[in-house]
Amino acid sequence: MMEKRPNKPTEKMFCKTSFLAMVILTVVITGLIIDTTRADNDNFYADIIRLDNVATKIHQSYVEDIPSKELIDNAIEGMIKSLDPHTSYFETKQYEELRIHTEGKFGGLGIQISIRDDVLTVMTPIGGTPASRAGIQSGDQIIQIEGESTEGITIDKAVNKLRGEPGSEVTILIRRTGEQKDIEYTITREIVQIKSVPFYGMMDDGIGYIHLQAFSQEAANEVENAIKDLKSQGLKGLVFDLRLNPGGLLPQAIEVTEKFLPSDKLIVSTRGRVRGQNKDFHSSRAEVLPTDMPLVVLVNRASASASEIVAGAIQDWDRGIVLGDTTFGKGSVQSVIPLDKSHHIKLTTALYYTPSGRCIDRPNIARDTADEQSDSEADTNVYRTKNGRIVYGGGGIVPDFVVEPELPSMPVRALFGEDAFFQFANMEYPRLQKRDTEIGAEYTIDKKTIEAFYDFLDSIEFSYKNAAQIQFEEFKKRSGLIADTTKSDSESQSGEPKWSEEHRAQLDETSAKMKQIFKAESQRELEENREEIKRHIRKAILIREYGQDNEIVYRSRLSRDKQLDAAMQILTETERYEALLKAPEQD
Repeated sequence: MMEKRPNKPTEKMFCKTSFLAMVILTVVITGLIIDTTRADNDNFYADIIRLDNVATKIHQSYVEDIPSKELIDNAIEGMIKSLDPHTSYFETKQYEELRIHTEGKFGGLGIQISIRDDVLTVMTPIGGTPASRAGIQSGDQIIQIEGESTEGITIDKAVNKLRGEPGSEVTILIRRTGEQKDIEYTITREIVQIKSVPFYGMMDDGIGYIHLQAFSQEAANEVENAIKDLKSQGLKGLVFDLRLNPGGLLPQAIEVTEKFLPSDKLIVSTRGRVRGQNKDFHSSRAEVLPTDMPLVVLVNRASASASEIVAGAIQDWDRGIVLGDTTFGKGSVQSVIPLDKSHHIKLTTALYYTPSGRCIDRPNIARDTADEQSDSEADTNVYRTKNGRIVYGGGGIVPDFVVEPELPSMPVRALFGEDAFFQFANMEYPRLQKRDTEIGAEYTIDKKTIEAFYDFLDSIEFSYKNAAQIQFEEFKKRSGLIADTTKSDSESQSGEPKWSEEHRAQLDETSAKMKQIFKAESQRELEENREEIKRHIRKAILIREYGQDNEIVYRSRLSRDKQLDAAMQILTETERYEALLKAPEQD
């Protein structure tokens, strides 16, 4: 059989290669003309010639004919991967999808994502979306999309995989801190439209509340209208909620901050290598909320970008108390730069800095929690607010008053993983209508409804596995009592213990007894959390009746909000509020 030999370079191939070299050389010369920002020791010209030489040799002499587009696309992809996770390269279709996304309306799951510790991570689920209803949480790691690993994936490629036609389904595998096993979600895509201020209202003791969900085009106007309305109702203090707010438009971040600060106050600075990226943004009009009116800003680990600009400015000017968790630390500026008619690059060109000089952006380094850094990357500089209070850099905004949120119990997390509350509400709602049940602010879950919920769990074969059961099943796999589907036959046989028939029978009998024990224990744990389960059933039915952004739904959700309760307590204690804004006395 004759061996097939590589094709000899043809005249056509040499022409293509020469053309490729000319294109690269043209880019080099153009780059040298306009690139005045590179370091003195950066031999850009020699390095780009080296790249040209490699591309040319591969194109001329590699055993297979590699199309020049594929070669260059792979080279670009390699360069992009060496940068931060927010830098991306777009061809025509990808750029069109980016444009649709930035307009604030898109079809998908309703999550904001980023790359954290080189893993695709959920920044925040958007309220009222499929992801939120399914129980997706901030910090969840998406390790698979449709059975394919997300290792090495870019944000834009992930977005493309997660989006699709409304009504279609996508399956993702989630890895969550505190969970012993990965969780699989199959979620139906919907058209997602983000509102800026889904709810505001008066709480107790003259304290107002505004929830800003996103910095879309109308954010500042909606915040101003909400403040004016609350002032007309006798406002004495304000809670401004930026939790789960992933950010948005920089001009809106500046305009929103202006509602709380006097004119001509520095709000944020951007600093980059290109001179045009170095800008200071000041408030240009008088505040809407009087400066002597107490203010608390709520943040958490999913508060990012524009949210951090607002919180950082309010903190640095001692305009109010920042309360909650350390924020996400997404403090970089992306510029979409056209390369030609078909290609664009979204390039990180600057970083955000608060008025005191803190960089908002968190270094993309390995960490287990939002406020951990390696010693080499830690920001050890001391920053001070207007009143002289010490504030901390290193990425994100560290609250003045830390209050960790109350997390659902383990059985309730498992129920969220099955989307049980939302599915049951849809099933139960028509029955409640037939029974003429009044679903309002005073609605409570009766005995018949909770029994129907447990029947529903049986119908979907819901099985809550506590930590002991998971560990026991792992033991059975290691012991060879049950097959481990994650291993090949050869792997299973090589490490599998050899049991006598007598001992295997005894172990099987023990296993059957343990199964009954675990079942009873799971039922006991569910029953232990009965009141919490009832609250989530109630919330799901209220959402089914009124929708996500209704006042009754919001007030129900806020009624057991640990961070909001702490904020309102501070606002009603004048001396405590003022003390938190003062610098500690020097000895």
